[in-house]
Amino acid sequence: MNEQERKEQYSDEIDLYELLLVLKKRFKIIVAISFIGFLIGGLVAFLSPNIYQARAVLWVDSLIDPSLIERFKTIDNRTSFIIPLGQTKSPEVNNLSLSILNSLEFKKKVLDRLIKHYGEKEDMLSLTKSINKGKGDVVFKAEVDKKTGSINLISEQKDKKVAEDILRYAIDEFEKELEKTSQTYAEAISIQKEKVKNNKNFILSVIEKPISLESPVKPKRKLIIAVAGISALFSAIFLAFIAEWWSNVKKRRAE
Repeated sequence: MNEQERKEQYSDEIDLYELLLVLKKRFKIIVAISFIGFLIGGLVAFLSPNIYQARAVLWVDSLIDPSLIERFKTIDNRTSFIIPLGQTKSPEVNNLSLSILNSLEFKKKVLDRLIKHYGEKEDMLSLTKSINKGKGDVVFKAEVDKKTGSINLISEQKDKKVAEDILRYAIDEFEKELEKTSQTYAEAISIQKEKVKNNKNFILSVIEKPISLESPVKPKRKLIIAVAGISALFSAIFLAFIAEWWSNVKKRRAE
């Protein structure tokens, strides 16, 4: 290997010592940018409002007897709606429950009751705008616990009381919807429709009443500050190398 090839090889290699010199030379820039990022992260973390979470746990059972379903099939072969089979908890019951709870129409009913109670305050108007945009989860969300099969209702709001009231109204409205659905199922299955009034094919059990956590779940201030500080540090180091590269370019042009 001749001398020229050695020079080209060494010029292509990254010199760790030179990198450290660049960091030392641009140390003030790195510290300044990191501090600004850390400061911005702190302001965002501490100026963001506290968000509290309220939770409730529900269990829905079906009492529709298989013999009634068989009778329905012999009368009408249509199965255009969900029929929960048997007297034990089935996935169909939870599917039906989630379809009701997570529908925008249902959440609008809950929000209407909330507005009647609290009036058209800023928070209520904000929730209304979100619902109109199709963002129903900002009011509350319903999900199935994969381990127990129960239905969890979760609402995250600035006010603990509002979060709890949302879930209370949701449970009340949900019970009404289940009664309507029970009547619909009973009328579809029964031959003598006059005998199915007040028929209750679904039973709603509130395993855990709406209750909010004492501590806010958002914002996670320590995490925000840590992420902001680390991001600012890496950005500062990157900008330091850019500044050094640009300085070298200008020197070469001057020569």
